[in-house]
Amino acid sequence: MSPDGSGDIARVAAGLRNEFRSSDSKLREDIRRIGKVVEKRVKEVDARLDAIDEHVGALVTDQAELRRHVQRKLDDSGSQVRQIEGELHLIEGRLRRQRGEAPVDLDSVPAGLGPLVEDVREAERIRSTMLSDVGRAACQSAINAFERRERTLAETRQRAVVASRKLAVGKAGGWTFRRAAAAYRSERALLGVQEGEVATARVERDAAERDLRVDAAQQQAYQAHSGVAAADGLAAHVRDRIDAVVADCELFPSWFTNRLGYRPAPKRAADWREAAVQVVIYRITYAVADRTVALGLRPEAGSYRRTRYDAVEADLQRLDE
Repeated sequence: MSPDGSGDIARVAAGLRNEFRSSDSKLREDIRRIGKVVEKRVKEVDARLDAIDEHVGALVTDQAELRRHVQRKLDDSGSQVRQIEGELHLIEGRLRRQRGEAPVDLDSVPAGLGPLVEDVREAERIRSTMLSDVGRAACQSAINAFERRERTLAETRQRAVVASRKLAVGKAGGWTFRRAAAAYRSERALLGVQEGEVATARVERDAAERDLRVDAAQQQAYQAHSGVAAADGLAAHVRDRIDAVVADCELFPSWFTNRLGYRPAPKRAADWREAAVQVVIYRITYAVADRTVALGLRPEAGSYRRTRYDAVEADLQRLDE
């Protein structure tokens, strides 16, 4: 190759290298510029998304607050409507009484149902003598406690026997003998304490077993008593009577309206009726004569009647929720 040809090639190569460096530098600059643009756009998009999130969050909060506000208004309106309805019923009741209309007598039953009521009352008297679930659990606990103390006493007695045997075969004055003697004294002292505890627990166990036997007999008597089935018949009569009063727009007595109102709310009609049935059955069963308070005086704590009272009261309170 001639010198001129070599020089041309060198010039071409140098030109290509310069052009490549220029292109590479330009490409790197373009990449840096694009990176900055992308980074700027990403920040702008992030800012817009944050603003949208904040706006959506504010809308959700406003919507929730609006929903609560509307619900409060609806609740207040419902309370006001119920209050107005109660006042209208009260006025209507007073006007009808002034015209000489008498409230229905829900406390009495037809003469033909007299034996039915007596059966129900007798069944309730039997049931009132039965133990509650808590009472049965307490009796069983006393029995279990006696058995545990007996087992503990037997274990202590066995350890005392083992220690006494070691004393019988041991050499007096030796370390083993002294250790056995100390163990025997300790077990004998513990034995005396535990024997007293077992004696006390035995008395409690015997009483618990007697109570459970009596309770079992009373349960059988209650299940076999005609009053259990009669209670369903009495409830059916009371339910029909209440339905008739509502259908015929008759006046309920004061003790009834003071607690249950004059008419049931449409959405709670079934619950209202069953609560009213339980109130009337309670009054008939226990001969409650109070003309103002539906359930009369609160019975003594711990009695079965108190349990019935609390159950009916709980049904009434659920109506107010």
